[in-house]
Amino acid sequence: MNFPEAVEGQAVKPGQAAVFWLGQAGFLIKTAGGRKIAIDPYLSNCVQRLIPEEGDGFKRLMPPPCEAKELDLDVLLISHEHNDHFDVDAIGDLVREKTQVYTNCVVAAQMEEMGFAADQIHVLHKGQAEALGECTLLPVDCDHGELAPEALGFLLDFGFGRLYYAGDTALTLSRLAVPLAMRPEVAILPINGAFGNLNGVEAARYAGLLGCRVCIPCHFWTFPLHHGDPQQIIESIGALAPRCRVQMLCQGEGCLVGGEAP
Repeated sequence: MNFPEAVEGQAVKPGQAAVFWLGQAGFLIKTAGGRKIAIDPYLSNCVQRLIPEEGDGFKRLMPPPCEAKELDLDVLLISHEHNDHFDVDAIGDLVREKTQVYTNCVVAAQMEEMGFAADQIHVLHKGQAEALGECTLLPVDCDHGELAPEALGFLLDFGFGRLYYAGDTALTLSRLAVPLAMRPEVAILPINGAFGNLNGVEAARYAGLLGCRVCIPCHFWTFPLHHGDPQQIIESIGALAPRCRVQMLCQGEGCLVGGEAP
């Protein structure tokens, strides 16, 4: 069974959502109503193409679980403009006529320059919630430093629970006050420990401060220069976040959150 078939075949009961890892920092969420929300899908090899001076430093090591044209998205969330989050080679296939894109001002401007319809692109502002049908999206601050000062994190409130996508961020607690106060049940955190991001130990500490029940690590093992050691969070979570379970996913694998999910 290929990845799109696995997504279609995944049953999602009311009070649940299915979360699939697309690799790198990309995720696909399927709701009980069958809507598909993608966050930062990276499905091409555009980073290496755009930064040839790094040689194989940004070569894609793991193939994507599917091609962009195979995803039928209702909503596309893009946290910031770095091309492992904003995949310029795949964006044309990702955005269909029905797809609504929610992103920061930098990506929105680039997409309009690329010719995408303005009525499909919604500029997010930190702290201003957007209704997405079966959930509410709250864009929140993160600390990606000078690399992307307009970068965002996302809090998705499904009513039965909150899912937090931290985006690219360091453990700067003053910048993370909103998600810390919201106490999300599920947190998707980067663990690569490069370019200003959390490493595995810092992610475990942050999971403990968030009080989340499930932590899904991401942003590792895609590029040689991105580093990342998932064993760090596996070994650290018990001491730093004893009430949290690490949910390790391989590319294309999913898990259920909320409701009767484990």
